[in-house]
Amino acid sequence: MPELPEVETIRRGLEKTIIGKKIVDVEVRLPKIISIGPAVVSNIRKNSAVTAKKFRTLAVGHKIIGVSRRAKMLMIDLSGLPAGRQGPLTILVHLKMTGQMIFAKKGEKKAVKIFNALNSRRETLPHQYTHVIFKFSDGSHLYYNDIRQFGYLRLVRDQDLEHVRELAEYGPEPDDKKFTVQYFMDKAMTRPKLSIKQFLMDPKIVAGIGNIYSDEILYWAKIRPARVLRSLDLADFSAIYRAVPKVLKGALKAGGSSVGDFFRVDGSEGHYGRVHMVYGRYGENCRVCGEEIMRVKLGGRTGSYCPHCQK
Repeated sequence: MPELPEVETIRRGLEKTIIGKKIVDVEVRLPKIISIGPAVVSNIRKNSAVTAKKFRTLAVGHKIIGVSRRAKMLMIDLSGLPAGRQGPLTILVHLKMTGQMIFAKKGEKKAVKIFNALNSRRETLPHQYTHVIFKFSDGSHLYYNDIRQFGYLRLVRDQDLEHVRELAEYGPEPDDKKFTVQYFMDKAMTRPKLSIKQFLMDPKIVAGIGNIYSDEILYWAKIRPARVLRSLDLADFSAIYRAVPKVLKGALKAGGSSVGDFFRVDGSEGHYGRVHMVYGRYGENCRVCGEEIMRVKLGGRTGSYCPHCQK
């Protein structure tokens, strides 16, 4: 699943390519991933085709005036329309496990990989996993691809954004002033038996950290992922707190980690996976001490760690 560095990389890519563009059409090929309004809607929708048609009607004619992010959620800001038509609006995009957003200029035949694997071929867009196509007045396109179909696009009136449950429940961003060592410790005291990896991955505690970066953060903090919160002291929490920006800034600089299905807006790969210390390296040797990387199951997720470097 794309995490904060990947989603922020996409946000920056969209900011450079689609702001100021006018939507002239929205082609929805998979209506079930579309919804309207702040409420969480099941993927099994009786009127999904009707909703998709309304989504198109409401979005067409708007200009894109901004692209922001909250945790792993993209927020595409649309201008209001004259003559009493709907607006201003925001399109919320959650990529979930395998969502991609790829931009193509007018006349450009964009070919991208479905998976980031050596034997994965490039497919010209749109392909069978392209579910939504935004068409702009200058002839360019924005493609939403999603092989597993867990992601979604939700159109919400700006005045209703405060009622979007996910946005309301997210914890602070890692660079938020509210995110301090003391905040970290106070939250940990409420769940003393939880593992530190599960704690880091809880979006209500801190926004945007998932399986990849919890592993990497804990490596640099020298703490094993299975350690329970009550076993950690101030020095441990301080080490984790310092590791968070170190890892996330490094990942952002590299354009994210292209593991699984993540690609940047131009279809290129992020390079942070090349320097992962533990994530995805089970059975390999630690880059620092040479010990074999181990793994542990925690709450249905797998954590990787070095048994020598992490205690």
